[in-house]
Amino acid sequence: MSLPKVSIITVVYNGAQYIEQTIKSVINQDYQHLEYIIIDGGSIDGTQDIIRKHEKDIAFWVSEKDTGIYNAMNKGWRKSTGDIIAMLNADDYYLEGAIAKVADSFIEHNPDIVYGNLTKCREINGENFLKEVYPNLEIMRERMGIFHPSTFVAKKVYNDLDGYNEEYKLSSDYDFLLRAYNKKYNFQYLNKSLTVFRIGGQSKTDCNSYKEVYQILVKNNSMYAPQMKKEIYRCYFKRGYKKIIITLVKVFGLQSLLNKRLIKKWR
Repeated sequence: MSLPKVSIITVVYNGAQYIEQTIKSVINQDYQHLEYIIIDGGSIDGTQDIIRKHEKDIAFWVSEKDTGIYNAMNKGWRKSTGDIIAMLNADDYYLEGAIAKVADSFIEHNPDIVYGNLTKCREINGENFLKEVYPNLEIMRERMGIFHPSTFVAKKVYNDLDGYNEEYKLSSDYDFLLRAYNKKYNFQYLNKSLTVFRIGGQSKTDCNSYKEVYQILVKNNSMYAPQMKKEIYRCYFKRGYKKIIITLVKVFGLQSLLNKRLIKKWR
């Protein structure tokens, strides 16, 4: 493959807090054959002003209502002109040199999909704690085994699979990559952390994502569907447990103690 054109797509809605860092992480990459597209869902928090500030480095952007994140992602990849496509969340950012490493992997191995490691970022007491995590492609038929923000896909795969199934509101990225996996597209692992992914301090456990994964597994006649059904019940238990802990923390003023435990866990 000659030097491939890489299209990065960010979908955003009211993401003013982090969108500038996201944008800069793309436009400051040391890779010139790059196309950046932003699909904004009609933000009203100043996001559009930040996008306009960097307009000269953005190939295309639009602000309009959509029917969900995957509807916006479909708009983005269909507008793209690159050979390779990646989705970068509006509160995440690429690490230095990430795109060049991915392009080199495509050139050297000529795969359909390149996937790498992810660095999770959690803010505690105003300090960011980072932890690198690793994918496992072997469990794709059970659950999401790779990280969507650190996955780069040839546009021909998007064309063949027609992108994301908008029937799913939370797990269509898994559905998309599972369909690619089942169709025997060539996945190439890049043992580098490519993207920093922010997680909330008290992130909500959304059990509906487990429900969607269960539906996806059933649709694909997966033997692991019953196992995922059990995960749904565990999710509800975990969510209830979290609510109790959060309530106790607020009532008894234990936030500092909780933060100390979190810091110890993340170091």
